[in-house]
Amino acid sequence: MIKAIYLRDFRNYKQANITFSPKSNMIWGDNAQGKTNLLEALYLFISGRSFRTSHLKELIHFGAPAFYLEILFEKNEIEQTLKFSFDGDERKILHNATPLASLSSLLGILTGVVLSPEDRSLIKGGPTIRRHFLDLLLSQAKPLYLHHLARYLRAMKQRNILLKKRALSTISIWEEQMATAAAFLTRMRAHTVAELTLLSQSEALGADYLELTYRSSAFAAKGDHLEDLHAFFLNQFTKHRHRECDLGMSLSGPHRDDLIILVQGKEARQFASEGQQKSCVAALKLAQWKWLKDLSDQTPIFCIDDVGVSFDHCREHELYQRIEGLGQVFITSARPPVWNAHLISVQNGRFVF
Repeated sequence: MIKAIYLRDFRNYKQANITFSPKSNMIWGDNAQGKTNLLEALYLFISGRSFRTSHLKELIHFGAPAFYLEILFEKNEIEQTLKFSFDGDERKILHNATPLASLSSLLGILTGVVLSPEDRSLIKGGPTIRRHFLDLLLSQAKPLYLHHLARYLRAMKQRNILLKKRALSTISIWEEQMATAAAFLTRMRAHTVAELTLLSQSEALGADYLELTYRSSAFAAKGDHLEDLHAFFLNQFTKHRHRECDLGMSLSGPHRDDLIILVQGKEARQFASEGQQKSCVAALKLAQWKWLKDLSDQTPIFCIDDVGVSFDHCREHELYQRIEGLGQVFITSARPPVWNAHLISVQNGRFVF
């Protein structure tokens, strides 16, 4: 449970401090006042990144040399702190008094989900966005997944360097590492997608029937046995080496897979209406929250950005009914609140009481 946050020179916040309710928190005010920026700061502690930009420099207040964030939270009945600062070059993260070496070290300290209008890219965007969704979800709850993901990406980087140089004498060393990690990643993703499908169907807003499929040539061909998947990937790497030398990149592996989202049996990217797309994303995020809760020793936080834009009146009302069982919730809205919650009014980067 996040108890308080302090922001300095973050986005449009020059300096601000606010405490939160352990249940529902409604952050409201006119557009461009800093509501989403507050959720962005919370999400930074959950994932190590923003849900709006990949560049930390964009988070620094205009004209300031650096931003600084600090949150006070309770976990396992113990008060703890996280501190995050960035000066444009150097990033510093402290968990209590312990420095964290990387952004990935944050994963799992706090868990949470953000539902925002930009999440429609899960439907309309490319496979990279959907793979990232799966990777972040699994990395929050399963440290071993994060280990294999880092191992796979590191080995693939080295293999691609050798492909570009056409230096194939030692390439099998990196392919062995890639195959081991790829087998684990593929099986874990496929199992998680199957679990998310069941959870998404139970969390659907409205009558839309949601179905998820993990599209992987390896899993389709070999199933979920690690030994078979490992052998499949090794064969693919060997088979395509010379073609990949011309391109300087690896053409097979879990970095090429996709998460397919279906509504009423049809691919949502092509056939779903705008309302159905929003409902799909909401169901997926609610399923993500429930999956994290079932696998971890803590209740994830749930953040909803710009709730009035994301849903029609009926779906918004249904979502509010679900919120009561979601633990600590943060919602932003440009409209006056219509339900019982701890109110936080934001005006031009300041909290107004």
